[in-house]
Amino acid sequence: MSGRRVQLPHVNCPACGGRAFAQTVGKKSLLFRELYYACRNPDACGHVFVVEMTATRSTKPSRFPTPLHKLPMTTWREAANDRAANDDGPPDEPESSVTVT
Repeated sequence: MSGRRVQLPHVNCPACGGRAFAQTVGKKSLLFRELYYACRNPDACGHVFVVEMTATRSTKPSRFPTPLHKLPMTTWREAANDRAANDDGPPDEPESSVTVT
C-alpha cells in the first residue's frame, strides 16, 4: 500500500446533473457499501444523496479455496456486454387487461 487516499469516482447529481463526489461511507459489509455523495454544482445545488455499491458477480475465480461469499460466475465479456439488444430504447408499456372506451 502506498498510503494514498482512495479516490472514488464522481457521479452525476440526480437533482441538477452536476458533479457529485463521495463524502463519507455509511453501512458496509463484505458485499455492500453505502456512500454519501454531495453535489458540487457551482450554483450551490447542495443535494446530498446515498449511492449503494454491491458486489454482484465474479469474472475470475478466487485463489482461496473457500470464499466467504459465493457470487455467480460470468465471463468478462458477458459482464461487459450485459445490455441486451432490446435495452436501447425506453421500456415497453405494461400490458393492461383494462380496455379504455
